[in-house]
Amino acid sequence: MNNVCGLVLAAGRSSRMGRYKPLLAIDGVTTIERIIDTLSEVGLQQPVVVTGYNRESLLPILIKKNVDIAYNKDFDKGMFESLKTGLRACKAPADGFLLMLVDIPLVTPDIINLILEKHREYPDRFIVPCFQGKKGHPLFIPSKYKDEIISYEGEGGLKAITSKYEAEMIRLEVGCESVVLDMDTPEGYEEVLEYSLALKDGSIYSLNELLEGRRLFLIRHGETKQHKEKIFMGQYDVALSEKGRLQAIEAGERLRKYDLRTDRIYSSDLIRATETAELIANLLNFNVIYNSNLREMSLGEWDGRPISEIKSLYPEEYRKRGENLVLYKFGNRCENFYDLKYRVVKGIKKILKEDKNSDLVLVVHSGVIKVLLSEVNKTDLSDEIEKHIANGEIGLIDKRREKHERSFGL
Repeated sequence: MNNVCGLVLAAGRSSRMGRYKPLLAIDGVTTIERIIDTLSEVGLQQPVVVTGYNRESLLPILIKKNVDIAYNKDFDKGMFESLKTGLRACKAPADGFLLMLVDIPLVTPDIINLILEKHREYPDRFIVPCFQGKKGHPLFIPSKYKDEIISYEGEGGLKAITSKYEAEMIRLEVGCESVVLDMDTPEGYEEVLEYSLALKDGSIYSLNELLEGRRLFLIRHGETKQHKEKIFMGQYDVALSEKGRLQAIEAGERLRKYDLRTDRIYSSDLIRATETAELIANLLNFNVIYNSNLREMSLGEWDGRPISEIKSLYPEEYRKRGENLVLYKFGNRCENFYDLKYRVVKGIKKILKEDKNSDLVLVVHSGVIKVLLSEVNKTDLSDEIEKHIANGEIGLIDKRREKHERSFGL
């Protein structure tokens, strides 16, 4: 028996899903049962399940499973209040708490055991499982932070606590996407079902496997209209400058010589990319398909604001960003480079599965290209983001059997 308490949060309204998440089935088993059974298999203490909205429908299952039940009467206040309720309800002495969300039901016993092994090595550290650098769940919370979490009444909830100890937090790469797959929406639920099926039949493929026998052309959009001073651009929408339009046309002319085996261009749906893609498509008589997964990294509330203003208003945060550009993000709407990489790779894998043409042409952004090169070349993200990619520049990843070439600056 591991001296760790599993906390299962199942108190929310499932508003974005539109159906009650704890009772949704995966392979014929409800998500709440699946999570409880996983914790039981690992050998944790009797878990605490926090209920709230619609708790009456859960009680028969929870009683049958012989778990401790905690009711969060303030469930509408959000996840942090449910976490506090669960921590209070865990009466037995514990070395730590494993925070399980009913939204993320595919976490396996193997993943939990990896977390517990790391906990035995570092007993007083937060531990978060990651997939390709992107943080997921379940979060391991050392017992030393229990009282601090319960007593915290400020803004930011759990993130405000974990951010204080970010430097000591262990990011544990587990190599399994299940830790980041949530079913917060109907689309998310469908994705969870598809992944569960793919695990069974062995049809989970890497980006490089899906690229075999194909060519991938990566085009950075043209130059944008200039501002009086440098800004954080991210997903801030800016049109092309006249120079940028010429760069797009020149990129299209360079593409002509490659005898492209497709009639379409996939583009980020931000204006600077769509204008570039449309100018190229007009030259080649191609169609443009717009895809939000190909957007540049979101910078949250910093997007579109002058860099000098951010340095002045958030000097400490700006310093932290400079110290760790790959991991840093400010606020809940912001992405870091690992988040960007996960979103982009996932989006392109979906395109590759659906598009049977032998060539794939993308008009995207500098950050998007860099994370893709990191994934394909298996290089460190921090090395890739240091490289400069010019506006209108074209890169080629040629994975035809006789080629296997990667080059930039075509």
